[in-house]
Amino acid sequence: AFFVAACRETFEEASVLLARDADALLAERALRRAREGQLFAALLAELGLQLASDALVPFTRWITPKVPAMMNKRFDARFFAAALPGGQQARHDEHEATDSVWLTPREAIERYRRREIVLAPAQIMTLAQVGRRASVAEVLEEARRRPPPVIEPESFEADGVRTAVYPGDERHSVRVRAMPGPTRLIVRDGRFEPPGGFDGFFD
Repeated sequence: AFFVAACRETFEEASVLLARDADALLAERALRRAREGQLFAALLAELGLQLASDALVPFTRWITPKVPAMMNKRFDARFFAAALPGGQQARHDEHEATDSVWLTPREAIERYRRREIVLAPAQIMTLAQVGRRASVAEVLEEARRRPPPVIEPESFEADGVRTAVYPGDERHSVRVRAMPGPTRLIVRDGRFEPPGGFDGFFD
């Protein structure tokens, strides 16, 4: 069910169709059907398409803190990694997403540092992880070699500074590191960033 939901959301929000033998032309036909209001399962059946769920590789599972640092809502979200199918182009749907841009992890962090885009903590930490790999193939290979880590941040406040810590940090209840990159983020000027700033973020 998680794989099917991820394929559907990737199609509906990013216009990327993860289906077997779905070339660019067939993907465009599917997008037209979706814009006409046809349900995802129905358009797959009409076009004779089978989901390529194996194109998705489980990457991480994020559970929001029991004591959230910035909001009261809690989530339990699975992150997947996938390569963009040949001939397809990712673009936003003008509904749930109203703008989009294709960035490398390092470009995304730099734009976040300049306050040009907004990123959630899970996105920041994921960029720290994938930005250490030279290609999509390396990211997928790494993800296939290990089970997706479960990451549940824990937060505390000291000297008026709100801090979120991750597995492997001395203040986290799980002492084994789950991913590379910083083990904590602090809230500074209304946004999350590493305590020492972003210099050396990918080291």
